[in-house]
Amino acid sequence: MHAELDINAARQVLSGIHLPPCPAALLAAMKEARSADADPVRMARLIGQDVGLSAPMLKLANSPHFGLRNKVSSVQQAITVLGLRNTVNLLSNVALRANVAPNLAGMNEFWSRSSMTAFAASRIAAQVPGVSCDDAYTVGLFHDCGTPVLMQKYPGYLKDIDEMSRISGNICVAENLRYSTTHAVVGNLLARNWLLPLNICRAILRHHDITVFSSVADQASIEVCNWISIVQAAEYIVDSHLYLRNDEWAMWQQLVLEHLQFSRREFDELRSDITSMLNAD
Repeated sequence: MHAELDINAARQVLSGIHLPPCPAALLAAMKEARSADADPVRMARLIGQDVGLSAPMLKLANSPHFGLRNKVSSVQQAITVLGLRNTVNLLSNVALRANVAPNLAGMNEFWSRSSMTAFAASRIAAQVPGVSCDDAYTVGLFHDCGTPVLMQKYPGYLKDIDEMSRISGNICVAENLRYSTTHAVVGNLLARNWLLPLNICRAILRHHDITVFSSVADQASIEVCNWISIVQAAEYIVDSHLYLRNDEWAMWQQLVLEHLQFSRREFDELRSDITSMLNAD
């Protein structure tokens, strides 16, 4: 479905639209978190240089979503309690909200759903051997990040795509017909701009491409299938929780459960657990 040509076409379609770069403080924090001798104190100093990241991060860290027993009052405290990787996930959440079409109507609801999908993805990943919960969170958070970019470019995007995807049954097909690009392609561009790992970018690019399961040939493609399976399952759980229509799950369900090696019963139990956590928030 998607190829490198799609990326080049997307760049032309999006001419005049600025894809926001990753904030410098977040880039530095990401680099620090991945280093062999990562230092929470040094990381806190980097984050503290950007009030636009540190203040919302503290608010988010103290929200019921993370269930901290004691409220934190400094970036360093938040890092100590949450850990380096979880801190980077929080910062990515904050930075996306602040930098990707922040003035569009409905963005609070959009990012709330993305945050819930990221949380659900991390919980699903915890049940899959060898899969990083932190990376699953990142894929869940970023997978639809191209949508607000297209909304910014095309004011009638949501209405047009809702109507067309009902007919085609696939949102990316509808987007390609109408705009000559898709939110998955644009999301891939944004993820590249934010220097996310290559396989996470690939998963964002192909998260609506069910043919991904027919081309598994190496460890890289297995990892991409892991992320896509997890995000599809997470979206279904969150959409059910929010009473939103999800027309794709019936098509994806068997392939996703087989890839993740979940039985129907195991997945239903996991779905119930995650829904309970979402309700607790």
